[in-house]
Amino acid sequence: MYSEKGGVGKSALSAGLVAAARKRKLGVIAGDLDPRGTFTAELGISADEAPAFSMNDLLALDPQGETGLAADAFAEAGKAWSGVQVIAAERALANRETDNVAVGLEFRLRLGLKGVVGPDMVGILDLPPRAGGKLVTSALVAATDVLIPATLDEDGRIGAAEALSTIKLVKDLGMNPDLRVVGIIPSIVPGGRSTLKDAIGEYLADTYGSLYRDDLVIPRHSVRQQTRFACVPITDAPGREAQALTDAYERILTAAGVEA
Repeated sequence: MYSEKGGVGKSALSAGLVAAARKRKLGVIAGDLDPRGTFTAELGISADEAPAFSMNDLLALDPQGETGLAADAFAEAGKAWSGVQVIAAERALANRETDNVAVGLEFRLRLGLKGVVGPDMVGILDLPPRAGGKLVTSALVAATDVLIPATLDEDGRIGAAEALSTIKLVKDLGMNPDLRVVGIIPSIVPGGRSTLKDAIGEYLADTYGSLYRDDLVIPRHSVRQQTRFACVPITDAPGREAQALTDAYERILTAAGVEA
């Protein structure tokens, strides 16, 4: 999940897809590359419970060609998220941005995950809202697909445009030429008509064509904030709003090629 603007729903989408994948009985590896640790916290791992070996340690360690080291960083998610393995973020992860290492840090996550995400599993990575940098590049090099959530406002528009520029650079440099953009996903969209919402949606559709996925819209419902605060999956919440959000995350998971 990537955008170069904050507040557009990256972590919310990440957690929603984890919940949808669990509902499909898939194994889930959830990696948090944002030093703020919002995704980590929603999955039931608080800052004072940070595992001894985290995303920070995984990226700091020179693997010297060894693969599969990400499994050493797995921490069990909270009880409500049973079965989810988390590679947790911590504030010290920000230090990796300034690492001056001889061996490419940007390739360490891909090496670490090699052979770890097996059949009937899905890996979900939540990226920080940054214009490139080592943490973003590490995730884009490791990923197979990218989803770009975009609120239908100026932040969403700018964040999507800049994310696409960074993704293009990673592909053009040959760091991950097969990386696929699933689409720009309208995120946290309020009901009813709005001049700004409609204008931004039309702009994204006109500019990006089929990359703008208005068929995958994520509606804004208050229950999503409630489940985030309680650190429980949206799929466990009752009511029509929770079901509407669950359905949206299911559609997005399918669009990303994840089968039940």
